Amino acid sequence: MRRAFTLIEVIITVSILGIVALIGWSSMQDQLPRFRMVRAARSLKADLMELRGLAVQSNRETRLRFTQAGGDCTDGASWGGAWELSVGDQSAGSTYWDLLPPDAEEDGADDDQSQANVDLGGDSARAERWVCLDQWADISGPPGENHDAIVFSPRGWVVNPAGDFNESGYVEITFVNQAATRHGVKDQITVMISRAGMVRLVNALSDEAEVGTAGTATGSSTP
Repeated sequence: MRRAFTLIEVIITVSILGIVALIGWSSMQDQLPRFRMVRAARSLKADLMELRGLAVQSNRETRLRFTQAGGDCTDGASWGGAWELSVGDQSAGSTYWDLLPPDAEEDGADDDQSQANVDLGGDSARAERWVCLDQWADISGPPGENHDAIVFSPRGWVVNPAGDFNESGYVEITFVNQAATRHGVKDQITVMISRAGMVRLVNALSDEAEVGTAGTATGSSTP
């Protein structure tokens, strides 16, 4: 004989499912800013790797230039940040930078810049709400108008001067989860770029091994 559910049983079941869904939604809301921070850091890494590959392929310098920090990343309220991607006109010492995609060689004009700019703030396509690009340490860049820029040579190396690298041999760029900051938690991801053009991500909450020897010491003369 089949037994039907009573109205009380149905109400209890629906209530339990509602509570579980509410807990799940709350947990997801807490994790969203962290997911966005990870995505932003991976996006920067992907852009750096794209430029490194383009430099090797085109036999011209490429450049990622940071154009805006996210503000005071310690206040829990500021967020955003921006950078741009371009390719130079020479294999070394470029004096003209063509914002991606490369098109200036065709007619001498940089008509298409649709792939050049990344903006984490506002309503941009790559906006990451509550992710703050922290103000980076001074990056002088190679000679020329390359301040705040990381420049790759056709060999795939970063040609920035030694003073742009820290004692561990990296240029470091940090993203901050502002939702965590508001709760007094330090949740950050640092993008670490070595002289050899390799990029790694280090999370402030992880137990990853120390930097090791992948970087280049600030006194190195490696090209």
